[in-house]
Amino acid sequence: MGSFTKSRQTALAAIQSVSASSVLISSEFDMSAKMGGNLQIRFGRTSATAAGAAMIIRCELSSESSGDNSWFPFAIIPTAFAACEAEALTGTVNSGQKVLTLASTTNLTIGDLIFIKNSTFANSEWGRIKSISTNTSVTLEDNLINAQTSSTIYDTAEIFPIINIPESAMRIRVVADGSLFTQAFAFHCGLITIDSFG
Repeated sequence: MGSFTKSRQTALAAIQSVSASSVLISSEFDMSAKMGGNLQIRFGRTSATAAGAAMIIRCELSSESSGDNSWFPFAIIPTAFAACEAEALTGTVNSGQKVLTLASTTNLTIGDLIFIKNSTFANSEWGRIKSISTNTSVTLEDNLINAQTSSTIYDTAEIFPIINIPESAMRIRVVADGSLFTQAFAFHCGLITIDSFG
């Protein structure tokens, strides 16, 4: 029985801070020699106040090998934009650890997805709260990848279900349309392709 050959590609959009009221258009990726694949998209808040309106994520494909007048969405995703909770870590939490120390756990709930904003933005990350020690700490489901020092956590983060790329796509890109989202936000889009079957 045959098996798929898959590749984890360079991120379609590396983790980054997108300015308030602006639009991020990722690099294009050539899918002409691929059998499909999927996108992994994450969104994070970087301010606790309400953001005016949703940020709209568009996953787009082109049936053409070049040119900019042939982009069509195959997924459209709105984000949350209501006020969220922000809490600063009270100390350094090393990579490989999962207990985040906080002075307050107000409005945080087990199961919350959080964005952990690091002063070095590329070292920021997402996590899900597994348990809470009131006004002391939260414990995540998984260990941190990076050490978090003087970082701030924001709830109402979002990690979306995997988005499959249509096999017909010649090129793909992702657009984070924050034109009505009135604060900076965190965005990341990973990419896995199916390269062959045999």
